Amino acid sequence: MPEAPRPMPHADGPSLGQHRLAVVLAGVLWSTGGFFIKTLSANPAWHASALAITSYRSFFAALVLLPLLWGRKLPPLRESLVSIVIYFVLLVTYVAANQGTSAANAILLQYTAPLWALILGPLFFRERFQREDAFALVIAMAGMAVIFGGNFQGGEKIPLVMGLGSGLFFGIFLLWLRRLRGTDPISVTVINNFGVAVLGAFALAVLQPGELTAIPRALAGETAILPALGMLLLVGAVQIALPYVLLTWGLRKVNGTEAGLLALVEPLLNPIWVVFLIGERPTDYTLIGGALILLALLLRYTLFRVRKVTR
Repeated sequence: MPEAPRPMPHADGPSLGQHRLAVVLAGVLWSTGGFFIKTLSANPAWHASALAITSYRSFFAALVLLPLLWGRKLPPLRESLVSIVIYFVLLVTYVAANQGTSAANAILLQYTAPLWALILGPLFFRERFQREDAFALVIAMAGMAVIFGGNFQGGEKIPLVMGLGSGLFFGIFLLWLRRLRGTDPISVTVINNFGVAVLGAFALAVLQPGELTAIPRALAGETAILPALGMLLLVGAVQIALPYVLLTWGLRKVNGTEAGLLALVEPLLNPIWVVFLIGERPTDYTLIGGALILLALLLRYTLFRVRKVTR
């Protein structure tokens, strides 16, 4: 998508810089996910499961965004159903990874998504795999190897695999969104989150019925989990709904490549919030591996992209 020209100084309306700021703010709000998930998981009144956190926060996010759905074109049903399933898996695995390993490991492994999209792109869209893509992948895989090699022990084994799975399904999700590129992004976000809430409710009814009845029991005064539910509402509004609105508005003038680069503020800030607010510190292996993954993404969005364009 070509970048819109900068408005003249006397032109009315928001500037390109303001649209860039909106994308950065979206990344900042997304970066609070690790802190919120860690806090909810440690709540003494309700140790919510990954499935419950995913379902409830998506439900509240959809409720917050619902008024914006009026008058918008809905995505095709078949594409929406596939999108919901992919989105559901990537969210559950990400939350599970946060619960079992460090927030830094979880977010860095999820941010391998653009690189998984490079691998799977030729299968989905028969895109040509470029030499520059291979360089970025080698660097990122080295980073993943360092993270796994240094942290793959004890109870962190499965959460690390969950984090990697989250990145894989996020990459698939990015590719699938291309099929919905002609549909309003707000409507896609609302449908996806409502779909995740419904799918999660069915899963909870079968696997964790006590989690499904948490809200009614709390409202009836039978449990003391209202503060946790209030935080889930905050997460849905601040960590999911608002960032998508900001991103959608920012993309009116910021091209997709630049937006991806600006959004890298999320994996940078996510572990920082957790360090300062909870005291969880990533290992040296995580820092080294994360630096390699972020380097791969930076090269992919900047130097390697320039070479492809000018060739």
